[in-house]
Amino acid sequence: MLILCFLLLRPSYCGGSKILVVPVDGSHWINMKIILEELHSRGHEITVLRSAKSWYISSNSSIYTSINIPMLEDEADRGFYNKMLKDVMICRSYPRFISTFCQQHLITSMLGKGHEILARSANIILDDKVLMKILQDSKFDLMLTDPALTLGVILGGYLKLPMVFNVRWINTGEGHLTIAPSPVSYVPISGSELHHRMDFQERTKNMLHYLYSVYEQYLIINPAYTDLFQKYFPPGTDLLSLELSADIWLFRADFIFEFPRPTMPNMVYIGGFQCKETWKIAPLLREIQVQKCLCNLSCKKRV
Repeated sequence: MLILCFLLLRPSYCGGSKILVVPVDGSHWINMKIILEELHSRGHEITVLRSAKSWYISSNSSIYTSINIPMLEDEADRGFYNKMLKDVMICRSYPRFISTFCQQHLITSMLGKGHEILARSANIILDDKVLMKILQDSKFDLMLTDPALTLGVILGGYLKLPMVFNVRWINTGEGHLTIAPSPVSYVPISGSELHHRMDFQERTKNMLHYLYSVYEQYLIINPAYTDLFQKYFPPGTDLLSLELSADIWLFRADFIFEFPRPTMPNMVYIGGFQCKETWKIAPLLREIQVQKCLCNLSCKKRV
């Protein structure tokens, strides 16, 4: 009885976790860094895998240690993307219905090349016995990754780590459509430029966009990883099965601003979390707005 009382009354203790992070560079890193700063402040030990040619992810940081690995930035040809942008601008000169699918075709080409590069990078990483031993010996507690690029998903699945996604976009569109069904009769597919009140013609267009995204997933993206999954993963594993095995989806959107649709219990909406400091300038903005209103009123009286 005394032992039970001691266990109940003694102060609880929770040590920090060891977290492996595979982020996406550019604007995605801005969102990820905010989460890492909060995790670091709570005593967690963070290791970030980054490209040596990273644009924004620093190799020296007070909140995490970094390891350089081959990523998309190492192989991406800037000339290819510049040409892609020019072609997209040409597509925009066509009639709207045609230009939409012209742009989609160009994006599909970019997706195909990008996932081929990512599959090669993942193969190089998994082939690196020294790096993999370091990661396995580190005994990480979980993987935190942005699934807009697939390296974190593949590495987390290979290391058998619980996965947490910091997610908005994934593979062929937004993450919502991947984890839960979205009725295409009133939920526009990303890139369709439609709204939730669609007539029959617009619903037909939306369905075509959905079918095209299915085509991209199964005939453009998945085949890029076929050899990789056959080599390193159990039979039947594919990219979608790894993504859907993630434990928590931190979704960078607010549910009340989304189209009505089914969701899942492991999807946590964190829209606006990167705006946490705005409360400091809100009073100043309100004061400026009030002053403008008073000025407008005084001007009207003078007139």
